[in-house]
Amino acid sequence: MKMSSSDCKWFKENTVGEHKPLARTQHIALATPKNDRVFVFGGHHSPQVRLNDAWFLKVKDLEWQKIGSDPENTTNQDSTCGAPAPRANAAACIYNGKVMLFGGHGGLNYQRIAFNDLYTFDFETCEWEKIAYSNSAPDGRGGHSVFAFDEKVYIYGGWNSEQQYNNILMFDLEKKEWSDPDIYNGIHRWNHCSVLVEAIPTWKVFIFGGECAEYNEGNPRAFGEYVNSSCYLDMGMLKWADFASDPEVFPDIPCPREYAAMAYDPRDSRLIVYGGWNNGWYSDLYALNVSKIVGPSYAITASDPCLGQLSGNVPLRITGQGFKDGNIKVLFTYGNKPVDSITKNTLEVVGTYVSDNELTCTTPNFEAFGPKECVMQLQIAGSDLTTTWITFNYFLNTRANKSLAYGPGLL
Repeated sequence: MKMSSSDCKWFKENTVGEHKPLARTQHIALATPKNDRVFVFGGHHSPQVRLNDAWFLKVKDLEWQKIGSDPENTTNQDSTCGAPAPRANAAACIYNGKVMLFGGHGGLNYQRIAFNDLYTFDFETCEWEKIAYSNSAPDGRGGHSVFAFDEKVYIYGGWNSEQQYNNILMFDLEKKEWSDPDIYNGIHRWNHCSVLVEAIPTWKVFIFGGECAEYNEGNPRAFGEYVNSSCYLDMGMLKWADFASDPEVFPDIPCPREYAAMAYDPRDSRLIVYGGWNNGWYSDLYALNVSKIVGPSYAITASDPCLGQLSGNVPLRITGQGFKDGNIKVLFTYGNKPVDSITKNTLEVVGTYVSDNELTCTTPNFEAFGPKECVMQLQIAGSDLTTTWITFNYFLNTRANKSLAYGPGLL
């Protein structure tokens, strides 16, 4: 698919290779760190056949390359090269040049297991490794999501034959230890799609769709209902927030579904959602701009000083992240809430680039609004306003033309 900001066009590609993978669903498919290959693992070939083969698809020439020496496996047998047992509905992400794969449903022969194992696949050596835990493993599950950040692997949601999940679990890659940080997200969710997005100052994990159901401790697992709600996890605060889920506000929201695919378009700050299942397969494509959540590639964190005289002209040293040299605007908006765009209550001054973490400017005259609190934000090179902001307070400076002196002066 070729995609622009306003249009997209699909092309059916013809792949080549001495061998090609079997048809499958509920498998793993990830772009490698250099975006030159697609990594594919496992999945269902049929309701009875689970796979554990791995493949590369070279993007440039669309050539398939089988990883490892295992023969074609359609009888749910173990791998001879250390790959995970046959499974589908697992979840994986890429971190530090490796695939991090957790869980899934499957097993050898006629087994029906919800796995709780963690494997890595190294793109340099093309070798699998099963990670040994230093403490108790979490419940096995499938239909969950996996993401990695700051030397930790996180799993969210999912289900097994006994229950569903709505919490986050965390695995420390250095300590090889699982922990439960007590981060819960409303009702239980599984078979959703997710993507981790780099953002300043904190990364975000976006979730869309899936199945949801209330689960009460001690009761059997319930059937869920397909949903089209969205939420995100702030990796700095480790808190969930709902967004873009009200059909009255977002009339073009996709219909409820599970097993959709989601990617992030950094050029236009969009989530791209494709397909899914709801008593039939979808082939539709949706986009949602999340620039107000992700923000631009720069952020403001502090100003020195953080107050100044009403008449302005106070030199400021501004610190933050990701600053670039070129068309820097420092915005002062009356009130205590940040804005998405420049308003009638916003004054702007030119900022001067010092480094990636430092700018300077002088404050504008704020007499039109009085000695009040305002919000400071940045805009660089015509991009979005920062989603981060700081407060600046104006005070009333003395005026000589309104002063009265009588009698002897005091020193």
